[in-house]
Amino acid sequence: MTKPSKERGLVLLVALIMLLLVTIMGVVAASQVQNNLKIVYNVEARSAARNAALTAIQEAIATPGFLQGEQAFTLGCNGSSYVRCLDLTGDGVENDIVVEMSRPRCISAYPLRNSQLNALSDPKDASCFTPGIYSLCAEALWEVTALARDTTTGAKVEVRQGLQTRTTVILLASACS
Repeated sequence: MTKPSKERGLVLLVALIMLLLVTIMGVVAASQVQNNLKIVYNVEARSAARNAALTAIQEAIATPGFLQGEQAFTLGCNGSSYVRCLDLTGDGVENDIVVEMSRPRCISAYPLRNSQLNALSDPKDASCFTPGIYSLCAEALWEVTALARDTTTGAKVEVRQGLQTRTTVILLASACS
């Protein structure tokens, strides 16, 4: 009979160390995957909030009376015409993202000269024309801000956008003073 050698115990020890190293590598890889998934989830939530803010700005700009400070949305929520609630999950309840719009703020404005108008071929320009140097219309630069909050993830995005419009000098006198 042969006596067992000491090498058999050494092979077992090396195998256990290798198994421990492979297990540690697997745990680290799983942890990195979880962290990457959290990062992607946060990026998606932030992107959804940003898109909701941009959509709300476009909707507000198209709403009659927005530049006069009357209302931002025809269908507001939370009792305000300057707050818009959106449904992203498709459950029929508009509460996933809440967007709060600021009132438009006049940054700068200048009256248009009659020489800048094409009063003979453009009806809008013709309605601005008046005798003298300056017309009844003006160019105005407005700033609006939308703050979007995702109620599920807590993502929060603020978007500021400029808007240039042609308006009447009378509106500018009250809005840009």
